[in-house]
Amino acid sequence: MSFGEDFKWARKIKLLNKILGIVTVSLIVVAINILSMYHFIRFDWQKKHNFALEEFSLNVLNILEDPVEIYLFYGRSPDDAIPFFVNDLRNLLKEYKHAAPHRIKVKFIDTVQQQRMADELSLRFGVVTSNSIVISSREHFRIIPAFELYEFKNGVVSGFKGEQMISDEILKLSNRETKTILFSMGHGEMDIDNIHPLYGSSNIKELLRQNGYRVEKVKLTEKIDDSNVRLLIIAGAQTNFAEKEIQVLRNFLKRDGRVLVLLSPPRICGLEDLFFEWGILADDMLIIGNNDHLGISGDNMIDNFMEHPITQPMLSMQLVALFGLCQPVRIDIGAPVKQYRTTPLLSSGEKTFAKLDYLQRKPQYNPSEDLAGPISVAVLSEHMIDEKTVGMQGKLLVIGSADFINNNRFCVLGNKILFNSMVTWLLEGVGSISDSVKIRPAENYKITLSKSELFKIGIILLLIPICILLFSYLVIRIRRNMR
Repeated sequence: MSFGEDFKWARKIKLLNKILGIVTVSLIVVAINILSMYHFIRFDWQKKHNFALEEFSLNVLNILEDPVEIYLFYGRSPDDAIPFFVNDLRNLLKEYKHAAPHRIKVKFIDTVQQQRMADELSLRFGVVTSNSIVISSREHFRIIPAFELYEFKNGVVSGFKGEQMISDEILKLSNRETKTILFSMGHGEMDIDNIHPLYGSSNIKELLRQNGYRVEKVKLTEKIDDSNVRLLIIAGAQTNFAEKEIQVLRNFLKRDGRVLVLLSPPRICGLEDLFFEWGILADDMLIIGNNDHLGISGDNMIDNFMEHPITQPMLSMQLVALFGLCQPVRIDIGAPVKQYRTTPLLSSGEKTFAKLDYLQRKPQYNPSEDLAGPISVAVLSEHMIDEKTVGMQGKLLVIGSADFINNNRFCVLGNKILFNSMVTWLLEGVGSISDSVKIRPAENYKITLSKSELFKIGIILLLIPICILLFSYLVIRIRRNMR
């Protein structure tokens, strides 16, 4: 073999070595990246540890037996901007997925760009609005509006409680028990299956179903023996209850049941004695006022809320409720109820009054027989063992109007939020099971630039490459002159 042929083979071998070296290095890099996808160490460098999961959340994920799916539905604003809460939830949900990759599944659904998928999931979960989160496990699910993930102070976002709520809901869904809410029937109550705007309350059934509750109707002539039943709602009864039915209510309350009574003014429907036993007085009067009307006959604005967990969402977000005809519901100061704690929750405006002779064409305030505003329209009564300890004989909440939950008013102003807060507190009690999870401070950063400022930034960004080119040209000229 000649010298030239040896040189050609040497060049080929050298080239082959280079190729093999490049391929080997590439395979090593790919292998390292594949390994790092599944085996890696994460460090939290944030000073405040804003998105590191608390111990409670980690414990909840460790005891999960069934997989949990979390869907975030969000819409875009007219300028195609993504809502601010998406970034908060994106970072938080990544932590959940990392902590339990085989049990937590997370999906982000843009209801505009992924409309088909959003429609399919809406068929599965019912009506799902944009800017909400769905947590699903097995056949149960819970829909949380985005605003519930935040704390408000004077109408302004003050804290992010996403981890607290999500961990709460995951733990509740992991339990096999499904709570049942009963609606009484047989006395002309609002029908939860009726879509009529005034006499139906089908929107309530949809809301409670989204919250993971089983909703059923019941006649109070029958005993309530189901241990999963914790709440009974009487919504707008038109006729009196029989003594047997009232006794069923008493027995249900004694078994730590909760009863929510929404009156249809000015009817009390024979429940006076039961109310008296629990320290509540419902007057046969109608609340009348001018400044608290919205221009619709009989509608009253309720914006006076006492401090209580039920009314906290209304106070923090500075919301108001729209009631229809309303009657006074007050603490009965003459009732011998030392074992009960009564708390007024809502009241009418200062310029309203409760009229005894409400059949007058133009009712006028009569100080000798009428009540001057503000007038209590909702009272909560709880059984107490002593002054500080709540007993195990139920809770009774009486509201002086049922119209605020009909289909026509339910989604107006703060009505839906108020009703949801009532139901949640009656079923779950004070606070959440994850009170140990801290509420993170809200940190909103908003950058706004004028056209002149944008122009200046553009000039600066353009000058940088121009300066680099000029400097390179200058270096080339100097080197040529040195030769």
